[in-house]
Amino acid sequence: MKKFIITIFAVAFPFILQAQSEGLIARKNTKKTEQEMSIYTASGAIPEVDGKVMFKDIIAAAGKTKDEIFTKLAQWASFRYEANSVNGVYTDADFFKNIEYAQVKLADKQKGEIQCQGAEELIFSIKPLAKNFTQAFYLLNLEVKDGQVAFNLHTLSFNVDQGSGEFIRVTAENWITDKEALTKKGKLRRIPSKFRIKTIDLVTELKKEISDAINQ
Repeated sequence: MKKFIITIFAVAFPFILQAQSEGLIARKNTKKTEQEMSIYTASGAIPEVDGKVMFKDIIAAAGKTKDEIFTKLAQWASFRYEANSVNGVYTDADFFKNIEYAQVKLADKQKGEIQCQGAEELIFSIKPLAKNFTQAFYLLNLEVKDGQVAFNLHTLSFNVDQGSGEFIRVTAENWITDKEALTKKGKLRRIPSKFRIKTIDLVTELKKEISDAINQ
């Protein structure tokens, strides 16, 4: 009997590894501490400009020229927003799985402008042979100058699962803002909270990737 079990495991093990790498079988994400969760419950964690969700920041690249930064940033963008591409496994901080609408829409070296169209899966949790996720869509404008990149992520929306494989498109303004995702006591509402958390994580990771790319 033991030999039979060992034989079955030996045969199944490669398929388990493959399923894990594809996000079908994997460990759950580690539960965040209260201090870590405070990032997501903070007022204004989802910034708004004139009523629209918009993440803006300046990413520094001290001592780098506009041309140097643009070349590295364009290389990063062409990889990050390649349609139908997958990078890593879902537990990785920089995991992404693009769908067919992802693309670099504009790369103008003279003006120093890059515009990316994000269209990707954001994974909330994994159970054996089941994946809980959304599809996120957004525009990312990057403006390059000597020593810096201006970061602007906007026009964000999600496909929200209604059950039975039915999805509806919901804008970030109607889903993850303080008004929509937080209770009067500043606690996360159950359903939109996972979208809010994943969005903040996504923006944080994108800014880190850009900083790493342009400061090499």
